[in-house]
Amino acid sequence: MRYYWTRFNFNYPKVIIYMLQGSEYRVGDYLKWLDRSVDFRKVIKRRKLDYTLKASLLLANAWFILVAIYTLTIILLIKSITASDILMATLAIILFVISPLAIAYGIIIPLYVGKKVLQEPRQRKMIANARKIITDHPALKIAVVGSYGKTTAKEILNTILSKGKKVAFTPGNMNTLLGISRFAQTLDGSEKIIIFELGEEQVCDIRDLCELTQPDMGIITGINEAHLSSFVTIDRTVATIFEIKDYIGKKTLYKNIESPLVATKVRDDDKLVFDRHGTNGWRVSDAVTDINGTTFVATKEGKTLFAHSGLLGLQNIGIITVAIDIADSVGLTISQIVEGIKSTVPFEHRMQPRHFHGAWLIDDTYNGNSEGVQAGLLFLKDLDAKRKIYITPGLVEQGNKTREVHEKIGRQIAKVADVVVLMQNSVTDYIAEGLRSGKFGGKLLVVDDPLEFYANLDLFVAKGDVVLMQNDWTDNFV
Repeated sequence: MRYYWTRFNFNYPKVIIYMLQGSEYRVGDYLKWLDRSVDFRKVIKRRKLDYTLKASLLLANAWFILVAIYTLTIILLIKSITASDILMATLAIILFVISPLAIAYGIIIPLYVGKKVLQEPRQRKMIANARKIITDHPALKIAVVGSYGKTTAKEILNTILSKGKKVAFTPGNMNTLLGISRFAQTLDGSEKIIIFELGEEQVCDIRDLCELTQPDMGIITGINEAHLSSFVTIDRTVATIFEIKDYIGKKTLYKNIESPLVATKVRDDDKLVFDRHGTNGWRVSDAVTDINGTTFVATKEGKTLFAHSGLLGLQNIGIITVAIDIADSVGLTISQIVEGIKSTVPFEHRMQPRHFHGAWLIDDTYNGNSEGVQAGLLFLKDLDAKRKIYITPGLVEQGNKTREVHEKIGRQIAKVADVVVLMQNSVTDYIAEGLRSGKFGGKLLVVDDPLEFYANLDLFVAKGDVVLMQNDWTDNFV
């Protein structure tokens, strides 16, 4: 109760709607965030409230609740003074004190009503319309699923396949029933290939998304502890992602065996597995990666590709060979495929390098998985640098594996970095413990204000340094 008074800040209603929006209007997640929060002056740090119609209406409702309570409080106070009624005065004070709680919990009512009366009927209609559009569309439909690597896979496929075919793909994180349904409205019917990214947070999500998108082909990019807080057990995560296999049946389904949880679910004779050594008869040799990109040679049945990609890290080769195999199967020439691979460059905030005051800064802040951490650290380890600096807040949504995952990350960092910068939060101590057990001998800095640190990063790095920044930590995690 030490900071209860911060709930009386003028911006408190805005903070409440920001928390709802940041929780994607999932009441359970919102209530957990609300329960974790102490000082409401410090809730909005990394982002700002997006004033969508929904957020604006809810904010108006929050202010209505607040004004109604304050009006009633004033009326009761006036009457208590006129009538010398202590009980009425006490009631007025109680109303004033609990007014922030009334906003925080009362706002759930208009949210629920709006969802049932307006949002859900509209969404059902939109999804039904999208299902018809997709059913009638003649394009080859490719579904990309997995705990991590979906966006990278989708971007690589689009970049390579679009050299010979008209391709459409779900933008950003439009990987839910509603997001994909919105995307379907943009299709004009002339696309030859459509790439769908399918997201998962609960059991049956992939099944439902497959029924909407009706994929002819699938790719499993990998499985790990991401979203474990909602799945609870890793077995449920694996089962959910492999729901695509139940839908695809005997159709083409590529599986990344560099992910141990995927590898355990495939047969030894499965030709549609992929890793940095190739897939489906394509064999990779002479692979090299550095700050300028990745080169390799791929061969299959007399066909040879001399490939150069702007992407950093050998871990990308597997999904590139999948794109090669698909491109070859739909009729792209070798020169078109090579040109497509050459056009693949680091995606925004995903192993994206840039010069920074004489240093190299590698921005991997959109990475949010343990495999990505390992791949980034392996890449950093092989680079020449005056100092190797690693910056991270840690990972979110690791469920009951949180401590185990972050201690392991700490041990991995200890073998690579000269300087480690951690952003203070609930997993910082776990990473620090991993650093200690890994006998880290460099410099450790724990930062309380991430935004201030990043704003002054130029004062921290020196010429010849290589800085790897991995992962992001949104305000709804502390």
